[in-house]
Amino acid sequence: MTEIIAGTRAEFAIDPAILELLPDQGCVELQRDAPGKVHHFHTHPVDEILVIIKGALKFWCEDGMRIVGPGDIIKLPAGTLHQSEALEGGAIYAIAMRPPAAGSTSN
Repeated sequence: MTEIIAGTRAEFAIDPAILELLPDQGCVELQRDAPGKVHHFHTHPVDEILVIIKGALKFWCEDGMRIVGPGDIIKLPAGTLHQSEALEGGAIYAIAMRPPAAGSTSN
């Protein structure tokens, strides 16, 4: 059964950097990865932008491996091969997905 709960919060704060990621039509996904969670090498048919909110990821792409943490932003053009692993304490990050930029290619 659908339930509507009357407003209990007057404000809902969202980091302006995350709001800027919203495409004209679409969404920003909030992801939580438990420690040790691996997203094995894969690609996406859309551009993605990740903003690390809490915790840390070990992140692999064509430039090698980096540890990313709160405040770091990862811009992944469509078709970019990448992998991530949540480190101790896990990780929370926002992901915005957009159609590929004009002139780019995707897998």
